[in-house]
Amino acid sequence: MPRTPSPVWIHFTSANVKGKVVYSCKYCAKTYVKNATKMQQHIARCPRFSLGTKQATPGKNSSASIRSDNGSDSDTLSSALGDSGISGLLDSVDGHTQRKADECFACAVYATGLPFTLTANVYWKRFLNVLRPTYTPPTRHDLSTHLLDGEFNRMQAKVKQTIDKADCISVISDGWSNVREQGIINYIVTTPQTVFYKSKETKDNRHTGSYIADELKTVINDLGPEKVFALVTDNAANMNVAWAHVEETYPHITTIGCASHALNLLLKDIIALNTMNTLYKTAKQVVKYVKCKQVASAISKQNEKIKNTTVKLPSVIHWNRVVIMYDSLLEGKESLREMAISQTAAIESAIKRILLDNAFWERLTSSQRILKPIAAAIAKIEGDNAILSDVKYLFAELKEEIQPVLLTSFLLRAEETEVLKLMEKHQGFCMKPIHAAAYMLDPKYEKSILSVGESNSAYTVISAMSHHLGLDVGKVLGSLAKYRTKQGLWEWDGIWQSCQHVSASTWWKGLCGSEALAPVASIILQIPPTSPASKHNCSLFGNMHAKVCNRVMNARVEKLVAIRANLHLFKPDTEPSSTRLDSDIEDEDESDDEELDMEDVDEVLEEAIET
Repeated sequence: MPRTPSPVWIHFTSANVKGKVVYSCKYCAKTYVKNATKMQQHIARCPRFSLGTKQATPGKNSSASIRSDNGSDSDTLSSALGDSGISGLLDSVDGHTQRKADECFACAVYATGLPFTLTANVYWKRFLNVLRPTYTPPTRHDLSTHLLDGEFNRMQAKVKQTIDKADCISVISDGWSNVREQGIINYIVTTPQTVFYKSKETKDNRHTGSYIADELKTVINDLGPEKVFALVTDNAANMNVAWAHVEETYPHITTIGCASHALNLLLKDIIALNTMNTLYKTAKQVVKYVKCKQVASAISKQNEKIKNTTVKLPSVIHWNRVVIMYDSLLEGKESLREMAISQTAAIESAIKRILLDNAFWERLTSSQRILKPIAAAIAKIEGDNAILSDVKYLFAELKEEIQPVLLTSFLLRAEETEVLKLMEKHQGFCMKPIHAAAYMLDPKYEKSILSVGESNSAYTVISAMSHHLGLDVGKVLGSLAKYRTKQGLWEWDGIWQSCQHVSASTWWKGLCGSEALAPVASIILQIPPTSPASKHNCSLFGNMHAKVCNRVMNARVEKLVAIRANLHLFKPDTEPSSTRLDSDIEDEDESDDEELDMEDVDEVLEEAIET
């Protein structure tokens, strides 16, 4: 293969003088015979070249002389030569640097979900050439083939390394349908770090309990059954069937209902109560009116006395956003009431009556006293540091906080009783004996709120896990007795104070590792209480596989999601959010898709007022 010509030749003009070819500098007319080395040395010190020539220096990419569409862009990419003038001319990218740059560039594209056609864009070409004129970015084909495979393989090696080091693995599973209505099941594992393991295209297979159980068993076998201790899912009927199959095959694995899902359903069921539902519909129609009616919206913005506030609609999936909607109304109460009484406000009569009705605002405030603690519990249990023991504490705290509020609420007596029943129902879905064991073993919860039955079930869980780990059950329970009565190692106050500064599992491994109970406690306290990680991965799939790029094959989408979801594995624990993007976080303003029929708004609100 011929050697690439030196770029120095574009700065010289060839001429035939007395039968001999010579080369003259375009800037100072200095003449040379054919000698690229001397010609480069001349350009490096040529005074006229250094005075600010705009002549482009081509690298490997022909886009070095890109101009704007109208041809008026005379500021070509050679301005990247900078003060030295000759730096771009003598620059070159060796094979190792090219490969490293391509890998870094590809990783940035995958991490941000940018289109592979980016490097064909004229403005990106210009930008990259200004940075490094001689660097040629990878093509769309490169990004979608060997570079993608290389980054995916690197990520999979890190995933395997993380899983191999773990002593406790929990499996999180959730099914969904992509933009082409194809069934997909995501599998996330916690080590306790959250790791995207794989996704499975179900094709023509129905998501039955037996099918899901078989797939889960395959994943568990691949991970190593002896290291898997929990399975976390939602409450779908097929998942309940799968639970039974998994527990039958692997008795040491505990199937757990997602606490976040249970609390979200608790909110949904409470809002569905007649009195609550009437208030919810009324509030939503008010918000829709204010957001959709241009005249009312304009008036509220023009009045300088009105507080600048934005009313927000709820989501049909995340019911804790009803609390956000109510908060937005209460925060803008004075603004909305002033808008309603304004003589120039072109506002529907029904909306006006609602906004000026004190009972409406009192009911909003009263409902918030019931709903807000549940929304706060959802936020806590979905936090990065939430563990299994927190579920028992949060439900006990909710019951203690909501019970007295119900006595002064606007709910009917039967509805007050129903709220308490709903709390027991959803607590039953996500509370298992292992939650009681986790609460008992979490050093930050010194106050016991476990009943005798829950304590006994916790002993059973600890004994069974000790047996599975091959430990002396008697020694483990003896260690538990000393832990609960603060004897031996636990007599020292300092060891209890330290639990506020490290995770519970680290506390057991690091400070109590010599105790027989430590292996059991550290494993139980590594099990996650929720499965939002799976929902987050579904949103990543949705971002990668949207309507505008629905032709991307599922195998390629899986690789892209795996790279983006597992980038945090390459970062230290001190920077947990350094690889997370704003686009990875679900939009808090996400609202339902229900259309508002403005012609019917009066009728709906009149009915709400009468009720």
